[in-house]
Amino acid sequence: MDILKLFSQFIDKFVYYSLDILPYFFIATIVGAFIQSYISFNFIRRFINKKYSPIITAIFGSSAPVCSCSMIPIAQTINSLSKSYAPAVAFLISAPILSPVVFFLMLGMFGWELTIFRFVFGFLIALIIAYIVDLFFKKPPSLPMFSSGGQNLSKWKAFKLAFKDIFIGTGKYVLLGLLIASAVAVLIPSSLVTKFANFPFSYLFITIFSIPIYVCSGEEIPIAKSFVDLGFLQGQALTFMLASAGICIPTISATFKLFPKKLAVLYVLVWFFGSIIGGILFDILF
Repeated sequence: MDILKLFSQFIDKFVYYSLDILPYFFIATIVGAFIQSYISFNFIRRFINKKYSPIITAIFGSSAPVCSCSMIPIAQTINSLSKSYAPAVAFLISAPILSPVVFFLMLGMFGWELTIFRFVFGFLIALIIAYIVDLFFKKPPSLPMFSSGGQNLSKWKAFKLAFKDIFIGTGKYVLLGLLIASAVAVLIPSSLVTKFANFPFSYLFITIFSIPIYVCSGEEIPIAKSFVDLGFLQGQALTFMLASAGICIPTISATFKLFPKKLAVLYVLVWFFGSIIGGILFDILF
């Protein structure tokens, strides 16, 4: 196959995926900017040491348009303010896989079933693990860490700045994901992907393969879509999305600095096996 034909197919795929995802990305940017500019972190601070605080921080993580690395400073602040590790754990599990950007991009490329399943499964895992951590890992007292107040902007100015930050900052990763997805769809034979998808331990190998891949802010979604187009089951695509977003190497490294070693190991194992279970469960149910 000549280079021009490959390039033409690449452009066709890129346009197809872009038209599929960009309207949803624009809506997600508006929603994310609204949350950043109109919802104050002080609201979270008031509930940080309540019994239900993991629910609050999981919801906060689900609404914050942050990637797996930019969530670390926020998690440090939450952990500093809390008497338990649970709120920070709930935030760290929910933040990289659940956000307005992820919701709308998932909806545009995969439809309602997988989108809702990803959010319900991710949210439940965040809460279950957070409350297990609360039972078995006691946190020693620590001094709270407060961030500076920053500029006193009007809500509208803050909204415009947040919109620009998400649209450009997140958009570049979505664009990269679209380019990778288009290249995957053109260069990888569908017969090879189909054979791999039928391999008995495919979910395990997908998870292992995903760990060294660094994806950010929904970048994994168009890549997973290209895998589905080539022959992956949707649950296998979900395993890739959860693992690549949740247990990338920079996040693992930061987690070992934030938590005691045993808790950090538990966090990584939850992502590893949770990604496999989530994908298998979706394919069984749907």
